[in-house]
Amino acid sequence: MSPLRAQSLLMIRMVVMMAVVRAQTFVGFYPSTIFLSGLNVTSFLVTNSSAVSLSLAVITNTNSVPAQSCNGNSSTENWSSTLDVVMQPNVSKVMVTFNKNLTLCSVNATNCFTKDLCVVETLQVTACENNAPIASLLIHAEIYVNTTFVGAVSDNKTVIPNQIYQPLGSCPCNLTSGACDILCCCDQECNSNMKALFNGSCYSGIFGGNVAPPFDQLCSVQEKQRVPDWFPFLCVQSSMDNSPFLGYFYQGYTQIPSQTPSFNLSFQTIYERTLSGYRQGNAILIDVNGFNEYFTIPQQSTIGTCVSYAPVAYLQDFNTTCVTNITTCSDVLTLDLGQMIKAGNGSTIPLIRHSQNITLDIANTGPALPQAVQCPVIVSADYILIWETNTIKEIQVTIVTANISLTHQAKLSQRFTATFLTSNNNTSDVLSGNPGYQVGKPVIAANGSVPFVKSTLKVFKPVGDSSCSAVTQTPVLFGQNSFSGCLLKVVNENCSQLRENVALFLKSFVPVDHVSMRGNSNTSDPSEWVSIIYEEPNTTCTGDCTTENVICLKVPANMNIQIITAVTGAVEGIPQEEILAAKVSFSTININCVSACNLSLPLTSSVQFIKVPAQPPPAITRFQMTYTEYDCEKNDVCWQQLAYPLTKYYTGEPHHVTLAKVMILVFFFISAAVLGSPWNRIRKAWNSITL
Repeated sequence: MSPLRAQSLLMIRMVVMMAVVRAQTFVGFYPSTIFLSGLNVTSFLVTNSSAVSLSLAVITNTNSVPAQSCNGNSSTENWSSTLDVVMQPNVSKVMVTFNKNLTLCSVNATNCFTKDLCVVETLQVTACENNAPIASLLIHAEIYVNTTFVGAVSDNKTVIPNQIYQPLGSCPCNLTSGACDILCCCDQECNSNMKALFNGSCYSGIFGGNVAPPFDQLCSVQEKQRVPDWFPFLCVQSSMDNSPFLGYFYQGYTQIPSQTPSFNLSFQTIYERTLSGYRQGNAILIDVNGFNEYFTIPQQSTIGTCVSYAPVAYLQDFNTTCVTNITTCSDVLTLDLGQMIKAGNGSTIPLIRHSQNITLDIANTGPALPQAVQCPVIVSADYILIWETNTIKEIQVTIVTANISLTHQAKLSQRFTATFLTSNNNTSDVLSGNPGYQVGKPVIAANGSVPFVKSTLKVFKPVGDSSCSAVTQTPVLFGQNSFSGCLLKVVNENCSQLRENVALFLKSFVPVDHVSMRGNSNTSDPSEWVSIIYEEPNTTCTGDCTTENVICLKVPANMNIQIITAVTGAVEGIPQEEILAAKVSFSTININCVSACNLSLPLTSSVQFIKVPAQPPPAITRFQMTYTEYDCEKNDVCWQQLAYPLTKYYTGEPHHVTLAKVMILVFFFISAAVLGSPWNRIRKAWNSITL
């Protein structure tokens, strides 16, 4: 018995014992449905009775499962079943065995199988007590001929001939067994009458069996049609052993025959991590009752759909939004928050959970449901994984949940993120590039004076019901424009209070006054930092201010961050981008309210990256704009260099050698013109005119 099979049987026994301990009244087979590809199979019967018999029957109609019956015997013509008590008095081992020995047919054999597929049957084993059925077992058997080689295996090496001259397939176009393949002249199944139909259009080249046909440039190929006039001068004299088709083949080699073939199924197991820890891209593992399983979070696949159980890769961040059509609670993507994560050094760590419940309304997108459904759902889950070298130190997850009530089919949007941070996540050590910024990395900011304390430039990110009171912060990522908004609830405020409160709320997200020019700017060097230009919102009324009594004018509603970048150099050919300037400005709107305002004010923030040249290009003169067609440095074709080898600027070879080669080429050109057919036609036309 193989170690894998022994381990599987041991696990089945353990599960059966646990089932018996938990529920002594359970009666049935474990497992109750089996797919059999060998000669015997084992199942376990759990029952409180000791007087149990077996009834074995072959099911002929597989379209439906027949009723349990105790009219059969414990064996049939090809099968037999046995019942043995094992482990505990109420657990029995049931073994079903195929009686015949499957062997291949040999010469003068009388009892053998002539087809590869030997047995395809469906069996039903019924456990009976006092001639009454108490449980049934279904077995679907597909048994193939035992093709295992019996005898001594020869150690002689099989020599594969050189495929250039001795191909393994003498007739590669013979694709159909027992029939003539059209246009395949080497097919031995084609008689002379059939070949007469396509004898002139046989497959040529390698596919037709001709391994190395003569190539067109051979001088011996004189029957080629429409050969050019210069063919006798430039053809190739070569033997067939030097064919250009030789590169299509591998050289012959020797191969030692393998031992007895194995037809056992291979089972994929999760790799057991050593104490050396994780590497970037490795799947993170969890501990489940002493076994390794993948740590999974719903993620988006390459075809756009969301996978519920997608492994999380070490040091690879992701941000996924999954939209699901829900009609029942089982359609909602869920998470297992009680997992024990393997740290990578032999220990396990728990998930640290932070929860927040919000009120969520879902719009109906489909037909009405038979009855209303109420579900607790996860709106978002943000994982933060703290790591150090090749181990995980801590995992935190922030869960936003909501209780929804469904009367119609609806769509639910769920967000799942994973962010890896170092254990010494000190903002003074944050790098977003070296030296230039990398696209997608946070923009580094600071507040105060030298030495600067690093932080990140942030804007607000709404969650839940889009209320500004529940808004969170998200970093500004270099090179990525963004736009976000939220609803500010205003209760009994006058116009001046509204302007002041909105301005303070927007400014609270940008409390910094400097931005790092590069991704690794020195905190002690003020020349590597640029000051943020703040443009205060203009709330002073100018012009016609007669409407101030009924309308609140110029209320700040949008904060726009503009960052000017440029490519200022390259490191090993990779362009390096820097920040040249940053500006924060505000836009205002008018509100139909002056005092005791009660409304939901939409506020927005936008980030815009503007790329400019680091240095303006030099101005183009009129001469450069007009006469570039004569400049060989700015044109792919330069007629002035047509005779370049004959000029003094060519130094690749001595001048007399170059001149001799040019004269030889001129001689060949004149010879081709004189001996070729165009010259003969010109000479005949001239003679006809003179005569």
